[in-house]
Amino acid sequence: MYFTLPLATITCTLVAIASATKSITVMNNCGAVITVGVLTNGDGSGSPEMSFDLTTGASNSFSKPDSWGGRVWGRYLCSGSAGSDTHRCGVPGATNPASLAEFFFHGVGGKDFYDISLVDGYNIPMTITPDGGTPPSGYSCGSPKCHIASCPPEFAVKDSTGNVISCQSDCSKTGSPEHCCVGEYNSPEVCKASENSAAIKEVCPDAYSFAYDDQDSTYECAAESFTVHFC
Repeated sequence: MYFTLPLATITCTLVAIASATKSITVMNNCGAVITVGVLTNGDGSGSPEMSFDLTTGASNSFSKPDSWGGRVWGRYLCSGSAGSDTHRCGVPGATNPASLAEFFFHGVGGKDFYDISLVDGYNIPMTITPDGGTPPSGYSCGSPKCHIASCPPEFAVKDSTGNVISCQSDCSKTGSPEHCCVGEYNSPEVCKASENSAAIKEVCPDAYSFAYDDQDSTYECAAESFTVHFC
């Protein structure tokens, strides 16, 4: 025996499937144009899957499936033809770090998990704000922020004119197992914050400063949308 669903039921089902997304709005509060990059976890292409420029005061929104995991970042001096410099303007890494807004939607308990990561380093001040969740209380629906304003000279990444464009972490600078929490250091009992990571954590207590900093850095919220503020 076959059953035919009413058209209204089919329509509602399709609408529900189509609406299973969350939006992320990116806002540029900085005094210069920034180029925003977006990348889904596991994408090893080496280039952002989405990239757009934002002038001062401008914003842009995009949607992702409610099971999405990925990261959002911003850079100065990467708009226009400069954006073709994949080393400086590509996906952030050890040699070209950027402050990262990281997301994992609809995880354990249906919560969205989000954080600011400075594990490889940082460049632009950042705040993440959830919308549509419960009233904020600590790491539940809170708004992590990081407004680091300086970089130790030995960690500075400079452009061809000598301007500091980003700041490396101990891990991205040295690549050592001790700083990167790999090999024999791959456990929270053994891998501890370095002097530099501890200094970063003091200035930005909401953000990841090294690989095993998750207990003091991960936020959760069953939110409807998020806003990433630069500066």
